[in-house]
Amino acid sequence: MHTGEGLAGAFGLGADERRVRLLGRAVLASLALHALILLWLSAFRDAQQARLEPPPLTAHLAKPVPLKPAPPEPPRVEPPPQPAAPRPVARATRPAPQAPATPVLAVAPAQQAVASAPVVPAAPPQAVTPPQATARVESPPATGPDPGSVARFRLELMDIARRYKRYPRIAQENNWEGRVELRIVFAENGAMTALTVKKSAGRTVLDEEAQAMIRSAQPQVALPPVLRGKAFTLEIPVEFSLQDAR
Repeated sequence: MHTGEGLAGAFGLGADERRVRLLGRAVLASLALHALILLWLSAFRDAQQARLEPPPLTAHLAKPVPLKPAPPEPPRVEPPPQPAAPRPVARATRPAPQAPATPVLAVAPAQQAVASAPVVPAAPPQAVTPPQATARVESPPATGPDPGSVARFRLELMDIARRYKRYPRIAQENNWEGRVELRIVFAENGAMTALTVKKSAGRTVLDEEAQAMIRSAQPQVALPPVLRGKAFTLEIPVEFSLQDAR
């Protein structure tokens, strides 16, 4: 059997545990409440700052509107001067005869008739229309390429073309010699647009070899700035001699 002190101790321990548990729950609830208040204050502060901060300014560049040219003013034509109206000419009035006071014969003065010449109004002056000025725009004379620059470019092309010169074997074996004159046309952009044989050497193999050496050398020569934008033509001779091949 349990004594009275044992029962009191058991009941006393149970009440302390409840108090500790209640106290712990109260502390946890207080901590949670404080955490919620802190979170609410932080959110409220961020909302106030976002409300007070001005929105960011965005600038867009507007596309410039081209100004329309003002229409030309029409030529001002002055009206012709109006002719002056003719002034009315006063006609002389005939004086009334006076009755003689005494029976004396009196000679009445001769009545002077004033013949009024009719006034012909002058013809109004005709407005002389000035001849229309015609603007004549003369185009500047077309200038060709500088001859000195063309000559220097031709010599440079011939110098580089010699590096690509090959004497065909079949021509050497058959002792074929000759002179080929080539005609080269350059466009305004500096490209070679035509390469033709102006005068043949009499052998097709020599003509073809002369054209081949020019095609190989032309990309290696830089077009001078003074010749850009101008079309020009070159004539280049190519000699095939067995003495040079040996």
